[in-house]
Amino acid sequence: MSNFPVWFQDWFFDRNLPKDREYRVLQIGTYTGDATEWLLNNRNVVLIDDVDTWEGSLELAHETINFSEVEAYYDSRFKEDSRVVKYKMTSNEFFKNNAKKYNFILIDGDHTASQTAIDGLNAFQCLEVGGIMAFDDYEWNLGKGSFYNPKDGINAVLNIANDYIRVIELSYQAWIEKVYED
Repeated sequence: MSNFPVWFQDWFFDRNLPKDREYRVLQIGTYTGDATEWLLNNRNVVLIDDVDTWEGSLELAHETINFSEVEAYYDSRFKEDSRVVKYKMTSNEFFKNNAKKYNFILIDGDHTASQTAIDGLNAFQCLEVGGIMAFDDYEWNLGKGSFYNPKDGINAVLNIANDYIRVIELSYQAWIEKVYED
């Protein structure tokens, strides 16, 4: 059971996430926790807040996935690690009550353009200056129109935050650094 292969994490994470700092991480969309595991094993992580419903999302038909098994697998990987905090809820619910700041945020939750934009804008408010935010699946296309693709939502965030960011990479993933805050 895997969210994405190890080479994919090495390719983007190793290239774009500096090794010379401690990380306080927020991850929207966790699935099996592959990115969580990579971060714990390859960066100096002091905290990871993992947010997921473990119920699937609108853009994909998840009838063939047993999300109870996915969640149980995730739990078996991290229940003993005090650095990992699991939030079983929607990202909207999480952001309503979150007061923490993070220096790395990964967004790989609901892939609809509208929810991706909402997640990106909410997360940007929690990102410290100098922090990095990554969106997975920038080039992903479900083939059902732009509503179901994260790219338009990510582009909305990039346009709105343009004066406050430096774009690190726009390829299959979008990576930005927050360089300014009012």
